[in-house]
Amino acid sequence: MSNCTKLCTPLPKSQTSHIKICENTQQYVIDFLQNLLPPSDRKSIPDELRKTFIFNKIRSKRKQKVERGKFFSARKRLRLGLGRVGNRNQIKYSDLLPLNQLWLQYMREALGVESFTSIPKNPSSPNWENVNLQLMKADFHGARISIDRSRCPSLVGVTGIVIQDTRNTFRVCGTDNVIRTIPKDVVKINIYLDDGVILKAFGRELSIRPAERAVKKFKNSSIMLFIPLQIIIVGYYNYRIGNVIFTTYMLDHCKINCGVPKKTKVPRDREDDNNANIS
Repeated sequence: MSNCTKLCTPLPKSQTSHIKICENTQQYVIDFLQNLLPPSDRKSIPDELRKTFIFNKIRSKRKQKVERGKFFSARKRLRLGLGRVGNRNQIKYSDLLPLNQLWLQYMREALGVESFTSIPKNPSSPNWENVNLQLMKADFHGARISIDRSRCPSLVGVTGIVIQDTRNTFRVCGTDNVIRTIPKDVVKINIYLDDGVILKAFGRELSIRPAERAVKKFKNSSIMLFIPLQIIIVGYYNYRIGNVIFTTYMLDHCKINCGVPKKTKVPRDREDDNNANIS
């Protein structure tokens, strides 16, 4: 036991007086490493000395499960009428007139015009494609439309203001305060602007959700389907190929095919005969 106590006792000064002891050990280590290491590694010496080493096992915190609420099924949402704007007697046509004026102001800003009469009337105009592209991407909530042509005769002549624009339908509040659902795929619509300007469009070309239509890139064939009525000057004529009837409008020395052909196959021999008759 006495040997152990002597082992832990400090040495006498007579034996340690000639030993040099560095009071600041950390600075001594830094100076030693700076003299030893190349210049490229000297900048990282202080950061390396500040590292913390954890010897215990790091236990990751358990992720708490987020309790998700129970949602209605699509059938139940449809039964409850969720997502539908207005019931049959909830909205009146007169209440939507300010919305239509707001939409007209939105269209002027989108097209960059003060009057809709300045919209290009000729497809050869330099700004024609840009204006038609903006019309295709526009939001039609609040637009006043009417059904010009339809495969369903009962829809022809329906006029009202759009209160909901979905992927496949327009929900329109008519002048009789009745809300009707109009399928886009079977109609050709008139869109009424100010200054007597009316635009014609095929509903099937608008069969896209408004949020997706605003960012979609349209081809030229889709853009040209918007036709201001003011540019129809010369007239039109019909011609038939087999069971398909086409209507061609003459627009200032330009021809735009505006027919709605039926999806029927025409035999080649009959198609050649019809082409010969047309020529």
